[in-house]
Amino acid sequence: MATKPEGLLLLLAVVLLLSSSFADDSRGDPEKRLQQCRQQCRQQQQLSQRQRMQCERSCEEQYERQQGGNRDGAARRYEECLQECSKHGRHDEQQRRQCASRCEARYQEERRGRAAELLEETIDRKDPEQRRQECREDCRQSEHGRRQEQQCEQRCEVQYREERGHRKGDPQRQEEEEEEEKEHNPYHFDRQSFRWIEKTEHGDIRVLPNFLEKSKLLLGIANYRITVTELKPRGFVLPQHVDADAFVYVAKGSGVITLICQDKKETYELRQGDIIKVPAGAIRYLANKDDDEKLVLIDLLKPVSTPGLFEFFYGAGAQNFLKSFSDEILEAAFDTRGERVQRLFGQQKKTGIVTASEEQIRGLSRQASEGRHWPFGESQGTFNLLRKRPVHSSRRGQLHEADGDDYQPLKEHDIQISYVNITQGSMIAPYFNSRATKIAIVVEGEARIETICPHLSEQRQSRERQGRSQEGEEGEGQRYKRVRFHVRRGSVVVLPPGHPTVVVASSAEHGKGNFEAVCFEIWAEKNEKNFLAGKNNVWKQMEREAKELAFDVPAREVDEVLQAQSDQIIIAGPEERQGGGDGSGRRRDIPLIELATAFV
Repeated sequence: MATKPEGLLLLLAVVLLLSSSFADDSRGDPEKRLQQCRQQCRQQQQLSQRQRMQCERSCEEQYERQQGGNRDGAARRYEECLQECSKHGRHDEQQRRQCASRCEARYQEERRGRAAELLEETIDRKDPEQRRQECREDCRQSEHGRRQEQQCEQRCEVQYREERGHRKGDPQRQEEEEEEEKEHNPYHFDRQSFRWIEKTEHGDIRVLPNFLEKSKLLLGIANYRITVTELKPRGFVLPQHVDADAFVYVAKGSGVITLICQDKKETYELRQGDIIKVPAGAIRYLANKDDDEKLVLIDLLKPVSTPGLFEFFYGAGAQNFLKSFSDEILEAAFDTRGERVQRLFGQQKKTGIVTASEEQIRGLSRQASEGRHWPFGESQGTFNLLRKRPVHSSRRGQLHEADGDDYQPLKEHDIQISYVNITQGSMIAPYFNSRATKIAIVVEGEARIETICPHLSEQRQSRERQGRSQEGEEGEGQRYKRVRFHVRRGSVVVLPPGHPTVVVASSAEHGKGNFEAVCFEIWAEKNEKNFLAGKNNVWKQMEREAKELAFDVPAREVDEVLQAQSDQIIIAGPEERQGGGDGSGRRRDIPLIELATAFV
C-alpha cells in the first residue's frame, strides 16, 4: 500500500470521521464543506504527508459525488424508510421510534461502507508495485534508525504479497509470492542496500556492502565490491585513487576519463557499453560530456590492501587527503610558503563531485584516446561490449559477452563481463555455471528470478543433523529450496556456481520495457554454461539407458520433453507459453526440479 500497514487503520478512521462531517452538514455550502474537510486532513499530524494527500482526495471524492447526486441515494433511502415508519400511526409511538432507529442504523452503516469504498478506490488506482515503493519511501522518511526502518519495510513486503495474492485470486500464486521474498535471501540486494560514498547535487557514488555482511554463503566473493557512479550533465569527479583494481562498465551516457600514474597519462572517451580497467593506485578523474543525459558507471573492485575493504583517496576538494599532513611537511614537500599551500588545498570547498563548464569539458576531451604508453604495461584502452557480435541474438533478446580474448585485463583477473537484453515476457532458459560466480546488476526493466539452492533447504539441514544413519533411505524429500525474488533497476543479484537459475522478464502489461542487466562473472576462464532446457540442453547427450535409469520412464518420453523446445538460451516465458499452449495435452511432463535434482 501507499501507507504503512499500521497507518492504514488510522487513515480509514480519519476518512470515516470526515465522511460523517460531510453527511451531518449536508445542508451547508458544499464548497465550504470541502475546504473544511481538506483543512482537517492537513491538521492530522499523526498521518504522513502521503496519507494526508489521500485523505484530501477522499474529501474531493465525497464532494464530487455529492455534487453529482450519487451520494443522495443513501439519504433518499433514509427518507423513504422514515416515511414507512410513519405509517405505524401515533397510537404505536414506540414501534415507530424503533423503526426510525433501524433506518438511522442502516443509513450510518451505508455511509461508513461508502467511505471505506472511497478510500479503497483511492488506494486501488495504483499498481501494487508502485504502492510498495511508496510504502518503503514512507518508512525511510518517518522511521528513525536502520532497524526500525527495516522492520517497517518488512511490513510493506508482507502487505504487498497479500495484495498480490488477493488480486490474482490464485492460492498457488499467492503461496509462491509469499515464498518469493523471505526475510533472509542471501543472493538479492535491492537499490536501498547501497550506501552513499558521495551524494551531491551534481551526482552521487554508491557502494554495495561487503558480500560477507549479507551471508557466509557469499564468502567466495567477499574480496569483491560493487560501486555505482551517476553523474548529472557536465558533472566532474574530482581526482582520486583507490586501493583496488577496478573494472568499469559504462551502463548509460557518454563521458571522458583520465588515468595518471607518475608522469604518464591516458585519456579515453567513454560510451555506453565500454569496459575499461583502472589499476589500483592510478589517479583518475572523469566527466559527463552530455548536456542532457546522466552518465552511469558500474565498477567491480578487487581491493589490493585489506581483503574486501577499499577507500577513495581524494587529492582535491574539501576531503583532500593532503590536508591531513602537517603544515611543515607540506611546506617542505612543495617548497612553498604555508599560506599558499593552504590556499591551494583549501580553496575548493565542495566534495567529490562538481560541475564543469562546456569549455572545460572540451578541454578534458581534447586528448582523448591518443593511446600513450601506460606505465603498468601495454596500453589496453577501452573495449566496447555492445559493438561485439552477440553470442546469441533472436527476437526474444540478445546476449553479449567479453572475456580475456577480447580484452587482456579480463584474462589477467579471470573475469568475464556480459550484457543481456531480454524482451518482455521472455526468459533465459534454466542453466547453471560450472565454475563462475555471477554478479548481475539490473540496468533497466524488471524480472522474476528463481534459483535452486541446497544450502537454504530445511530438509537438508535436518538430514545433516540426523547424521549418516539416515543415508541411503529412499523418499527423503526435497533437498533443494527454490529462492525466488523480484528485481528491478538498481538491484544486484549473486548467482553461485552450480545453482540452476531462471530469469523471466516482466510481461508487457507492466509497461517496464525490456529487462537489461550487466553481469560480472568471477573465475570465468574455464567456466561452462550448462543449459537444462532448450534446443542446446545438456540432457540430450545422455544415452538412452542413462535417461531411463535417471527418470524411471521410457527414453522416448524423456526425449519428447527434451526435444519439445525449439528455441535456446532466451525462450518464451510462462505467460507467453500459456497463451500458446503446448498442443498435445497427452504426454507426461517431467518437472524441471526433478531434472535438476537428477543432474546436480
